[in-house]
Amino acid sequence: MKSFEFNSYGNDIVAHNKTLFTEFSLDLFKPECLVANDVLQYRRMRAQDVNGRGGVHTFIFGGQDLVLRHYYRGGMISKYIYDSYLWQGLYKSRAMNELQMLSKMQAMSLPVPIPVAAHIQKNGFLYKADIITQLIPQALSCSTILIRNTISAEVWQNIGSVIRRFHDKGCNHADLNAHNILLNEKNCVFLVDFDKSQIETRSGSWKQRNLVRLKRSLLKLKNTEANFNYSEQDFKSLMQGYNSD
Repeated sequence: MKSFEFNSYGNDIVAHNKTLFTEFSLDLFKPECLVANDVLQYRRMRAQDVNGRGGVHTFIFGGQDLVLRHYYRGGMISKYIYDSYLWQGLYKSRAMNELQMLSKMQAMSLPVPIPVAAHIQKNGFLYKADIITQLIPQALSCSTILIRNTISAEVWQNIGSVIRRFHDKGCNHADLNAHNILLNEKNCVFLVDFDKSQIETRSGSWKQRNLVRLKRSLLKLKNTEANFNYSEQDFKSLMQGYNSD
């Protein structure tokens, strides 16, 4: 994490990418502060627009388009604990883990968002967290595109090939699904949302679990969305790309 600078503000810790910004205010993690500053051109993207819990916030700072995402719990536990996690040290926090993952993958020249900053707010044995990354311009999730249109076999093959690149580098995406695969206007593929992900040092069944999870998410959307342009042949095309040399 040599490229990141750390600052403490009472119970708040901010790490920012010093190759991008010389300083980074704690206020940039507060949506109410972003709203109050017209220069930042704040925009909230709702959960239903980005298929994520709580949605995300976009703004412009230092001439760069940025995305702020707060960490929310999922599953049954979210009914009782909304966005707090057990404190086990700074580098084991959700935000710092993802920041480190993105930095490593960026160094591997993998298509991921550029990591910008992380915020951890401690409260006794618990903490809350946020992460900021650069916005991938003119990109939509695979799930959003499939609601509107079809994806060609060639693009499906490209998606499979990109996933294979991540796997060959040991990148285990903990939640590979149709929402976390983005395509830009040139159909370039990006993977996002690496919360709880890790770099694997050994081969194993995790690669297959990633692919099974992705297929399951596509089938779920096929069953729940009125118009979802996905078929079994699409996943076969993806696997053709994944298995190509």
